[in-house]
Amino acid sequence: MSVDLPKYDRNPVDGAPASGAVTYSPLREMLGYDPFRRFFSNVDPQIDVIRTESGFEVEIPVAGFKMNQIELIVKENVLTVTAKSERRAFTRSLKLPDDVDSQAIEASVDNGLLTLVLTRHPDAQPRRIEIKQRG
Repeated sequence: MSVDLPKYDRNPVDGAPASGAVTYSPLREMLGYDPFRRFFSNVDPQIDVIRTESGFEVEIPVAGFKMNQIELIVKENVLTVTAKSERRAFTRSLKLPDDVDSQAIEASVDNGLLTLVLTRHPDAQPRRIEIKQRG
């Protein structure tokens, strides 16, 4: 399963939530709603993507998995998260936007939540330009 990161979530200027985290669903994209979410919401972990001033934060629940059971691989601008235990397994692939620096991805696990910090290339970062008075 491949997921494109949404281009909206937080105000890029002050970081305030625009509408909270957005969970991606291809059916919701096509139909305007996801008819199967109610039936399958507990089967696969939901991915929350939050746009920040410097890039994105991705949160994936990994409760029940140990850190050594989780693998992250970046190849050709696709980030793949795989978790395998004796009882269950899942794989999620995220297509990274072109402006994300794949060499600067950070990952951490806290209380069963995998948090990925995807930073934009320094060239793509917004930069405030100071206005000077002439004369």
